[in-house]
Amino acid sequence: MHYHSIPMRLRFKFLSNLDTSHSDIRILFTDHSKAYIGCQGQAFPGKPTVWLDMHPGLPMQDARRKVQADVLHEFGHALGLVHEHKHPHCKAKWNYSQLMDRNQWGLDLVRRNYDNDTHSAINTRWDRAYDPKSIMHYAIMRGDTQSGLRDVPENIVLSDSDKETLALLYPPVAVVKQRSTVPKEYTRNYEKEKREKRPKESTKDYEQKKKKREKKLKESTKYYKKEKEINSKNWGPRQKSYVGGNNSAVVCGGYVEVSGNASVVIHGSGHVVVSGNGDAIVYGDSTVCASGNADVYVNGGGSARVSGNAMVEFTGTGTGYVTGNGSIHWNA
Repeated sequence: MHYHSIPMRLRFKFLSNLDTSHSDIRILFTDHSKAYIGCQGQAFPGKPTVWLDMHPGLPMQDARRKVQADVLHEFGHALGLVHEHKHPHCKAKWNYSQLMDRNQWGLDLVRRNYDNDTHSAINTRWDRAYDPKSIMHYAIMRGDTQSGLRDVPENIVLSDSDKETLALLYPPVAVVKQRSTVPKEYTRNYEKEKREKRPKESTKDYEQKKKKREKKLKESTKYYKKEKEINSKNWGPRQKSYVGGNNSAVVCGGYVEVSGNASVVIHGSGHVVVSGNGDAIVYGDSTVCASGNADVYVNGGGSARVSGNAMVEFTGTGTGYVTGNGSIHWNA
């Protein structure tokens, strides 16, 4: 099919008469050809959106040409194209009386199909040159205009401009708006303004989360002191700890890596890496790398590198670098 020769994402799938699945284009064969433009047909579910005349009274060769022209023209409407002779650069001054006689149409129908002040023409982006070879252009015969516009034969194939327009409307690869990866300049004033703009419900949740952290820190401190007395020889300021899965732990500073759904309380400064849905409370100045949906609370200052939807909060001062939807808060 002519439209399938265009490198566009959209493709036609023809259903059988007995197929009751969803359809975007529904055809009724009748004694005239017309179609809704673009998505207009969605307002009439289950009803025809394209009407086609098979011209049974014409000789076979003429009928084939006429049917081909009608099918391509009406499917062009279904894909969102409007009449090309409504282009602002088509300077035709129509002879309404001749068009009414030849098409057997009333004045209103003639003006709706030819004039360039209709709703469809006004709301079209005419950012390309006027194309008299377009399949969407009506044939113009001698006497159809009062402006001396030259005759335009009936077009029966898609023009290059038609193909280019449809390729732009339906690009072969979906265009996705990319999120900027330029880090925002997070300052104390920025974070203060951001907190002030939070809706009440969000502030309430934030305060509840903060209280939960403080309670967890208080409970873990008791546990930490007890464990330190028992295993003091195994705790070192630069030790490495790895906590993953659904585990929870209390560790003493150093290098700590948290992943999965793990929950960790860290006493002492160090380097903390949290990913996945990990949750960490750090007691002491630390360097934090958080990604995924990680949530890190640092009772102290330090620096943070945050990506994904992760959030890091410091009670002291520090520096940070953020990409994605991540955030850093300094409460100093």
